[in-house]
Amino acid sequence: MKALPPNTAALIRLILRRDRVWQPLWIGSVALFVATTVATIQQLLPTAQARLHYTREIAANPVILLMQGPAYGDSLGAAAAQQRGAATMIFAALASVILLVKHTRSDEERGRQELIGSAAVARQAPLTAALIVVLAANAVLAVLITVVCAGAGLPLSGSLAWGLLAASGGWVAAALAAVAVQITQSARIGGSVAFTVFFVAYLLRGVSDVGGPGTQWLGWLLPTGWILRTHPFGGERWWVFILVAAFAAVLIGAAYALSARRDLGAGLVPPHSGRARAAHGLRGPLGLAWRLHRGTALAWIAGAAFISAAIGLGGQSAIATFGQSGGLDFWAGRTGTDDPAEIFFELIVYKLAVYSLSLYGIMTVLRLRGDQATELFLSGPVSRVRWVAGHLLFAVAVPVAVLITAGLGLGLGDGDFAGGLAITTAVLPGIWVMAAVAVAAFGLLRRAGTIVAWTALALAIAVEVGWEIGLVNDTYFLISPFAHVHYSADFGLGTLSGLTLAAAGLVAVGLYGLRRRDLAL
Repeated sequence: MKALPPNTAALIRLILRRDRVWQPLWIGSVALFVATTVATIQQLLPTAQARLHYTREIAANPVILLMQGPAYGDSLGAAAAQQRGAATMIFAALASVILLVKHTRSDEERGRQELIGSAAVARQAPLTAALIVVLAANAVLAVLITVVCAGAGLPLSGSLAWGLLAASGGWVAAALAAVAVQITQSARIGGSVAFTVFFVAYLLRGVSDVGGPGTQWLGWLLPTGWILRTHPFGGERWWVFILVAAFAAVLIGAAYALSARRDLGAGLVPPHSGRARAAHGLRGPLGLAWRLHRGTALAWIAGAAFISAAIGLGGQSAIATFGQSGGLDFWAGRTGTDDPAEIFFELIVYKLAVYSLSLYGIMTVLRLRGDQATELFLSGPVSRVRWVAGHLLFAVAVPVAVLITAGLGLGLGDGDFAGGLAITTAVLPGIWVMAAVAVAAFGLLRRAGTIVAWTALALAIAVEVGWEIGLVNDTYFLISPFAHVHYSADFGLGTLSGLTLAAAGLVAVGLYGLRRRDLAL
């Protein structure tokens, strides 16, 4: 630690203390995701013939190429990595951006950096400590993925390549966030810019794969293209990780140079001056919530339109072909359906809708804790219930808009818009329950509410995945709200109404608790 800025080691210990729950939770969740993926692929594609068919028919579909990337082999490990390797990279990138921004720009906004800087702490020590912790966390993730895959009987070299693939996404995203927080003056904007740049690069990589040999060069211009061309379980390209490390090092060097040129709490790009008077629609709790959430909400709706249209126009035929091959017979039997292609299609839609929108709902509710204007806002004639209701409206309404958009997009292929809407909107009550859990936890438990909300989502996903691979029985699965709107469940209006009432009850409990406790967020 002698070469580090003074007291960097103390800041590292402070970050580890603050994230003693978060970091193990996200690392363990990604590792569990990999473990269940490998187990599922072993069941879906038990024979070499089924895996070869998958590689030739499904992995070559434009929709799959865009969202997941190509397959670089027909082994069990290659199929698993093609299915979920890109997802692990994106999960690591998202977590890395959140953590890096939290311990740099967010701390500046809250005044923590100024307090720390009043002691014998070097100017660059907070950035250095945050980078060390986030980069090391991704290294731990790489090791854990390697252990999980090797423990499942996959080759060690491919397992290590998958682990480094996921970690590389986190390293690149952390480096992007380190630069973004120097340029912008807001933690929210800095994090959004960093992840948007990463995800746009990922989509451009997808365009290069869809375009075939004529556009392959585009993927080599992007770090996300390098990462997905490391070929886990398909003749690993270890030298690509050197490119990734060099790219991240250049960005981190730029972050340090930019950090030295700006004032604490300021960004290199000054914020845009707003109007002298707010528009009439912004003069209230709902207007404030709209101002805070509109960018994210519109991005989710646009993303749903893009992904659902791609699946609706190009994905159904490939899934039908795969279902006829017999590769999904086990899965169809596990879920009790006569049509393997249909259940696989509904599975894809279900996973995209339930997990991602539950994540959105919880993030929207928990943003109440990070609202710096809360104390000033509530000093006026605004009740706590009205304040929370503005944010809660977005946690409830945006999933509705996203799922309706997705349902219409799914119907573009065969014109069955009603069927598409039926598939997507049926999961809404389950998503509302998870957002309501976050409201109840926030209202009753203060800071611990954040941990409770995220743990509830992690447990619900773990229980569902365990049920799907046969490790959890039906009784325990019913604990999860997702079990009642599952793609294999036979539910009706009574079930949906019951979940909606449960969500309303949890919200009422949370609002009651918030009204009775001190506003120490």
